[in-house]
Amino acid sequence: MADMPITETHADPKSAPAQSGLRIERDGSFDLEAFRKLLDQVLNGTLPLVFHFQPIVDLRHAMITGYEALARFPREIGMPPDRCLEAAGRCGLRIELEDKLIRMALSAKPDLPPNCFLTVNTNPEYLLSDRWDQFLSTVESLAGVVIEITEQDQIEDYEAVQKKVKAIRALGGTIAGDDIGSGYASLKHVMKLKPNFVKLDRFFVDRCDVDRFKTTFIEMIGMATDRLDAWIIAEGVETPAELDELIRLGVPLVQGFYLGRPAPTMMLMTAEQEAEIRSRYQAMTQEDTVQPSADLRPTCKSREEAVALLELHTRLDLAVVVDEWNRPIELVERHPLAGIRSIENPMKVQLLSRPSQVLHRALTRAASSRFDPLAVINGQGALLGTVRVERLMRAVLKSLNPTEPGR
Repeated sequence: MADMPITETHADPKSAPAQSGLRIERDGSFDLEAFRKLLDQVLNGTLPLVFHFQPIVDLRHAMITGYEALARFPREIGMPPDRCLEAAGRCGLRIELEDKLIRMALSAKPDLPPNCFLTVNTNPEYLLSDRWDQFLSTVESLAGVVIEITEQDQIEDYEAVQKKVKAIRALGGTIAGDDIGSGYASLKHVMKLKPNFVKLDRFFVDRCDVDRFKTTFIEMIGMATDRLDAWIIAEGVETPAELDELIRLGVPLVQGFYLGRPAPTMMLMTAEQEAEIRSRYQAMTQEDTVQPSADLRPTCKSREEAVALLELHTRLDLAVVVDEWNRPIELVERHPLAGIRSIENPMKVQLLSRPSQVLHRALTRAASSRFDPLAVINGQGALLGTVRVERLMRAVLKSLNPTEPGR
C-alpha cells in the first residue's frame, strides 16, 4: 500500500490527539508536534518498540536460511515503520531513531537458529553519520549479519558509502541492496555497492507469473547480480503461482506471507512446508547446478602456507587461501606448464548456479585467465569448494546429450 503524505497540522482542541494515541486524519495528515512527543517516548523507552522476524527461504534446499528484523512501533503512533522514519526525519530525529532500531535488531542475533543470518535495514544517511561510527566501534563482529541499505533515498556520495561498506565487511558482515527497483538508482545502486544480496522490491514479485514485463525485469536483475556473485532475495511472495515463477526464473531466496509472516520469535519451517517447497522445486526445475562438478579443497590462511602444502603433497593440485570468515581470496594452483602459481581474486560462483551460465561467464574472461579454476561459495560468501572449467564443459555437454557416459 502506498504511503500517505505527511502533512503537518496545527494543534486544535477539537482535533488534538488523545493521550491514547496519535490522531491521523483521513487525508493522512497529523500533528507533527504530537508525533514528536510520542517519538521521544519511543527513544527513551517509555513507549515499547519491538521487532518481529520474517523468514527468508532457500528454495533449493527447502529451508530457512535467514530472518529479516522488522520494527513494530507502539499502537499509540499508529503508523507503519517507513512512515515513522519519514516523520522522524521531519522532526530531525531520524538518525537517533535509526540508531536505536539497529541496536535493538542486532540484540536478537544470539537467538538465530544455526546457519542462519539476520538482516537489518538502515539508511545511507545513518551510515554516514557519527552515530553509525560510534555504534560500529562497539561491535566486535558482524558475522551472520546482513546490513540492508535502502534505495528509497538518493545516495549523493557513493565513495563515502563504499568506505562504510568496506568497514562492515571487515567485521565479517555482508551487504544487501534493499528494495531494488523501487527508488532512485536500481542498477547503479547494485553496481556501486556490489552487495552480497539484492532484495527485489515486492512490486516486481506481485503477479510476476502473469506479467511478462516483470519477468523480464527479474531476469535482467538476475543477470546483473550473477556477474557480481550476489544472490537475489525476492520479497512479497504471496501466492503459489508467484513462487513457481520465481523458481522457474532461478531466484534462490524468497520471503513473503506465503512462506511465513513476521512473528515475535524466529519460527522454524514445518515438515509440511518443506515438503511442499521441495515438490514445487522439483516440478519447476530440470537443469542441474554446479554442485556435482565442484570439488572440496584444502584451505590455508596465507599464500606461503598454500605453496608449502602443494610442495609437500605432490598429488594435490589446488589450495584456497581464505580470510577469517572462510571467504576465498586467492587460489594457489599447480599448473602443468607454469608450475605453482597464484590466482588472486578468483571468479566466484554460487553453488546453485546453472553450469551453462557459469561456463558462459568463465569463457568471457580475458584469454590469460579463461580457464582458471573458480571458487564456489554459499550465500554469505564462504568457500564450499572449487570447480574447473573443463568439468563445467563436460556437465553442459552431458545435459545436451544425456545418453553420453557421466563425468
